[in-house]
Amino acid sequence: MLENIIVTSGGTKEPIDRIRSITNTSTGMLGSLIALALAEKESVGKILYVHGSGAVMPQHEKITAVPAFSTQALLDTATELCGKYKIDAVVHCMAVSDFRVRSVISTDILENAVRNGGFDINSLFENEDLLKKYNKLPSSAGDPVLLMEKTPKIMPVFRKLLPDAKIVGFKLLDGVSHEELVDTAFSLLEKNGCDYVLANDYTTVEKGMHEGFLIDRNKKELRFCGKKAIADGIAAALTGDDNK
Repeated sequence: MLENIIVTSGGTKEPIDRIRSITNTSTGMLGSLIALALAEKESVGKILYVHGSGAVMPQHEKITAVPAFSTQALLDTATELCGKYKIDAVVHCMAVSDFRVRSVISTDILENAVRNGGFDINSLFENEDLLKKYNKLPSSAGDPVLLMEKTPKIMPVFRKLLPDAKIVGFKLLDGVSHEELVDTAFSLLEKNGCDYVLANDYTTVEKGMHEGFLIDRNKKELRFCGKKAIADGIAAALTGDDNK
């Protein structure tokens, strides 16, 4: 029995200022289908559907929606849920941004610093950060230059908080060979202690034929074609039963 399962879905939005943000193209459709496929299993109890802004929302009595729009919000939500519930499995399908905005200056500020010479780029962005002055960057501030920083990785947090849970990760590449796709996914599995990783290439998504390969700890792969087939395959792998 999988009493409580976390399914993350959709994409994160990383704020530039209080009005603008950077996001990605994830719709949450696959995550939604995975949540629904799991909900249909008799051996599955509650599903905590942690979703980004605008993600497709699955409707089922077993599914509870939990919003988490930014990477930091996702991290905080994951920590909270893992402390509140006994989580038996995690399907981390959300397209989490690799970067977030650290600070913003203008091209005028940057050009002036270059002309004067001898500046430190980190100090420049720290001392001249327009976000300390404006909640919403005005057009009068000039063309913005964004300094990005890496976001925290969520998968290791799940494994640290849930040492005994089943965890499914996802790896999306674009235009690579099948060998590279599988090798990269398996490296992710080993690095983060996942039970499975779903490897997929964006070229198949773009063509409307979403092809996925579910990799296990023995590097055995199961091929699925179409989002519904991928969702059913992941649900079956987690529950160990195609019919219940």
